[in-house]
Parts: sequence; C-alpha cells; structure tokens
Amino acid sequence: MKTILRFFASREKRALRVLLASCAVITCLPACATRSQFQKGYERGASDTVKRQYWILQDMQKRSEPKPEPRVSLYRVPISPDPASTVKTVPYEIAIPVVQ
Repeated sequence: MKTILRFFASREKRALRVLLASCAVITCLPACATRSQFQKGYERGASDTVKRQYWILQDMQKRSEPKPEPRVSLYRVPISPDPASTVKTVPYEIAIPVVQ
C-alpha cells in the first residue's frame, strides 16, 4: 500500500513539475514576442514623432516669412434723405472698407 501511495505521490509531484515548467515556457514565449512587438511599435512611434517635429518646424518657418500688407480702400456712398418720409433727416455719408 505504501509503495502505491509513494508511486502516486511521486507521480503527482512529477506532474506538478511538468505543469509548472510548461506554464513557465508558455508564459515566457508570448511575453518575448510581445516585447519585440512592443519594441518595434516604440521605434515606429519615435520615428513618427521625429517626423512630426520636423514638419512642425517647417510650418513655423513658412509662417515667419513676411506677408504683404493688405490694401484697404474706403468707398464713400452719400445717402440723401427720403423726401416721402414724415421724419426730416439730413444727408450723410457711409464709408465701406474693402480689403484687397
């Protein structure tokens, strides 16, 4: 009876060791693959950040170039009073700004 118990006890220990070893291998393999994928993604992201920074600087330099001043013209329109109205007003002028 003792030998049978020892056989099962050692068999259970052996099965437990195999199970733990296989779990360690299973958890290590995807973690290693995930790490390399993470590293690739990190490098691509860093590369993208450098490109974005480059284009931000290019846009800033384009904006700093002097632009020509806009030309503003004023067009004056005289407004005469309406002779048919009951309220008497004086003639006046409206200035309309036009930006070119």
